[in-house]
Amino acid sequence: MNIAVLAFPLYILLMLLELAYERYSGRHTWRLADSVTSINSAVLRVLLEGPLRLLLVIPYAWLYEHARLFTLDGGSPLVWLGGFVAVDLCFYWAHRSLHRYNLLWGAHQPHHSSEDFNLSTALRKGAFQTAFDWPFYLPLALLGIPLPLFLLLLGIQLSYQFWIHSQHVGRLGWLEQVLVTPSHHRVHHGQNDCYIDKNHGGVFIFGDKLFGTFAEEREPVRYGVTTPVSTFDPIRMQFSWWRLLWADAQDTASWWDKLRLWWMPTGWRPVDVRGQQWPKMGVEKFDCAYPASLKAYALVQFILINGLALAFLASVKQAAVWEPWLLMLAILFGCVSLGLLFEGRRTLWKLEFVRLLSLAGVALAWGFWLTPAQWLVGLLLAGVCLASLIWLLCLGVKARQLVGF
Repeated sequence: MNIAVLAFPLYILLMLLELAYERYSGRHTWRLADSVTSINSAVLRVLLEGPLRLLLVIPYAWLYEHARLFTLDGGSPLVWLGGFVAVDLCFYWAHRSLHRYNLLWGAHQPHHSSEDFNLSTALRKGAFQTAFDWPFYLPLALLGIPLPLFLLLLGIQLSYQFWIHSQHVGRLGWLEQVLVTPSHHRVHHGQNDCYIDKNHGGVFIFGDKLFGTFAEEREPVRYGVTTPVSTFDPIRMQFSWWRLLWADAQDTASWWDKLRLWWMPTGWRPVDVRGQQWPKMGVEKFDCAYPASLKAYALVQFILINGLALAFLASVKQAAVWEPWLLMLAILFGCVSLGLLFEGRRTLWKLEFVRLLSLAGVALAWGFWLTPAQWLVGLLLAGVCLASLIWLLCLGVKARQLVGF
């Protein structure tokens, strides 16, 4: 049971409330392109969650069964409380390490890549992060925390962190001394020199204060990373930092540097390539011009893509082996297409045409061989795709007239 996934309806409610408050207050922290990219990156994380979670679950279960030092009562309130504090401490060291080393930072950087800061930013995930942070939680198996309890506590700990991604919550008095608050986490997402690599805690702020990584919010925060990803494609965003490292590994003449740069402190580069400039954060936020008439289309397609993601979660256990994989390809195809849309790429039109036609054809073929109810679902999905295609063609004519697409 993944609490963080089950809490998604609550996340949606809180995001809608934040949007309503912004409309009321007149202070805007959301942009459609950036927020859709953030949420779609969460969809990518969900697609990979199952297989990557096994990297944690299998060794944790083995250590608990064969090497645990204590046998704890999983129903004891004290075990729950102590276990929750221990989970948060492990998260602190995992999180701090993800910021500390080049290879690990590449898995975590997507979460920090947004130049906005709102509740949707909480969902902007590094899709491969679970492949790197799992060893930090294994000591809890040695201490005797049962696997089901550990997964439950970890889910609660991760769910807590959703609400702290907000610019609308100020200082919270004495709670600032105990808990990680929105103020603390705004610091963590800042690229200001005084904020970089500060406030790594998830729920409690004790770890940062004990181990020297705490900073208060004292100046306006500039969000994002110092080497911007400059894309609204959630898939390309996942590899942004690793692409820079790979370029350095190819360009450096030293074979030793080609190997060790991945494990060096974040930002370290071989001496012979340091003259080559990496992307630098500009004064203005990354944005691209695309026809305003496409905003409604983008929003509808975003909703459809997330509908496919829900279908993926519902079918992954009981469907035929090939069906979840087909859904996964459709979701990935849609995420890339939305990224092209928000970046104003001319290739969007051809890609969307192919995507919608392919999805309509697959939906009809899928429904034809199944039950009448599933055939109706396939027919409905195909109809939605064809309606979207007609809509896109109409917008394409208008866009070419307005901006030369």
